[in-house]
Amino acid sequence: MRILALDTSTLAGSIALTEDNQLRAEITLNLKRKHTERLLPSLDWLFSELGLSPEEIDLLGVGIGPGSFTGLRVGLATAKGLALSLNLPLLGISSLLALAWQARFWSGKILALLDARKGQVFAQMFQGGGELEPVFEPISIYPAQLAERIKEQVLVVGEGFRAYSEIFSQKKNLIYAGEEFDYPRAEIIARLAYERFQKGERDSLDELVPLYLRPSDAELKIIQGK
Repeated sequence: MRILALDTSTLAGSIALTEDNQLRAEITLNLKRKHTERLLPSLDWLFSELGLSPEEIDLLGVGIGPGSFTGLRVGLATAKGLALSLNLPLLGISSLLALAWQARFWSGKILALLDARKGQVFAQMFQGGGELEPVFEPISIYPAQLAERIKEQVLVVGEGFRAYSEIFSQKKNLIYAGEEFDYPRAEIIARLAYERFQKGERDSLDELVPLYLRPSDAELKIIQGK
């Protein structure tokens, strides 16, 4: 089975193709250019290098956030367009779950953090040890509030730690996994999509939406009457 997966929840957009659960290719571009400018060219390059066509894909996976509002819209719109044109199943995967999955064999708790901007982080905690079990659902929260809540020792993955290191680094119970665990990877999105597919799970294209967690800037202006 060939699976194409993408994640555009952060600046470090990622695209991957796996075949029979083995990675064939993965592209990660941490650039300031918008996802709208680099996503389709990157997809074209990936197919060209592998000598494949989109028609040879069997399943699509996409990171649904939380993360960048614009990035998530671009990524999901692209994935839905491919799913419709190729008549393929599409499975949405939490970007925080994909982030934590990289450290899944840590036997304790794993805290996944992404920079939410506006002084906040997107956060979710999991119990590690192979299979990840959510400890709490994804939230948008101020770093100081989150740091105060967590009393036990946890392994932290994600760019959110570095973005607010002046707060999190003061807490000795928060162990930073390192920069190599800072961003969700499309390969992981593909693997998690495959797991869901094997269980018979499917997502409706009409109902699959980004996990925003809070209103966008445009929505806030409407709410505030500006």
